[in-house]
Amino acid sequence: MGGSGAARLGISVKTVQNHVSNVLLKRGVADGGAGVVRATRRTPARLTGRRSRPTRRARLPLPFPVGEVPVYVVSVINYKGGVGKTTVTANVGAELANRGMKVLLIDLDPQASLTFSFYDPDDWRDRLRDERTVKRWYDGLRGDDPAVPLGELVVTPGPANAHLKGAGRLDLIASHLQLVDIDLALARGVADGDEYDAELFRVRGSLAEGLHDAALDPYDLVLIDCPPNFNVVTQSAIIASDHLLIPAKADYLSTLGIDYLHGNVRELVDRYNADSRRFARIRRHHKVAPGIAGVVFTMIHLMAQRPIAAHQGYMDQVRALGVPVFPTALRENVTLFAANTPRGVPVVLRDRVTAPAVRDELRQITTEFLAHLQPEGSAA
Repeated sequence: MGGSGAARLGISVKTVQNHVSNVLLKRGVADGGAGVVRATRRTPARLTGRRSRPTRRARLPLPFPVGEVPVYVVSVINYKGGVGKTTVTANVGAELANRGMKVLLIDLDPQASLTFSFYDPDDWRDRLRDERTVKRWYDGLRGDDPAVPLGELVVTPGPANAHLKGAGRLDLIASHLQLVDIDLALARGVADGDEYDAELFRVRGSLAEGLHDAALDPYDLVLIDCPPNFNVVTQSAIIASDHLLIPAKADYLSTLGIDYLHGNVRELVDRYNADSRRFARIRRHHKVAPGIAGVVFTMIHLMAQRPIAAHQGYMDQVRALGVPVFPTALRENVTLFAANTPRGVPVVLRDRVTAPAVRDELRQITTEFLAHLQPEGSAA
């Protein structure tokens, strides 16, 4: 495809201002309360073949016109596995739902850790595996099965939603252990096609098109848990996203992965936008430009309530890249990051926890996440 994968994206907080034009958060959301105004934007349809939705009425009065595309899409991504990506996705999503937002989680990782955070594996096998996972949608994309809209795959985890306060909701599109085969099949299908560039453009933009399903209109936010790679499925999530959220450990490999991720995202976005001028089905195609919501450091070891020197050094290296970094870091907790954590209810929704400081950090990270999505000067 050309270009250096190690080139830095060079995204700063200013980019967030450029690409998030109108996010208004009611004070209750910003400070952890239950009230919420839907996050909205005035961005035209961004992707091939999209027809603009009519302007929709907001739940509460806003001081500016409501945008035509009222849902934000954020991909949670890191090349390196084992950095707490699923933990951050599940808990940020749950906390936002607890504050009154309607949140949809999409699990694109074949390991299905996010799915198993809400459903027991036996329950997944009996109720979801055959008909209610994202694999079924990708099967339709390949033409192996009839196409199915994403809205038909949504499930509502009962235990988590039973702990929510107010009118929020937390829904999920589950993953499948065979999603790794879908990724390989999509790549083979593109490589074998006569119209390589056109087919790759279609596949990369497919998830963005799928998220335009009218059944998904009620959601305020979509959080996508990406696999730790840069394959076709991950690329489709990036193209569909308004922002990227990057959980990371403060170590050499994790911080190196952030640098490479920047370069590859920039190369992907540049290529996709260039291809849109050749293959878009509409005359005026709006550029894809996902911003960086920020890097959230996880599994931090503390001494005197501050990161140890080794971790602080790597955190400072990431800040030197010019990337937004969340002020709050998530401390190490064996129970929270273990594979056998209690399923069904994220820690932010539990009243009784063994490590309340970790729960409080996750709630604060959620508040900072919302703040990073706001353009400068628009905080409520």
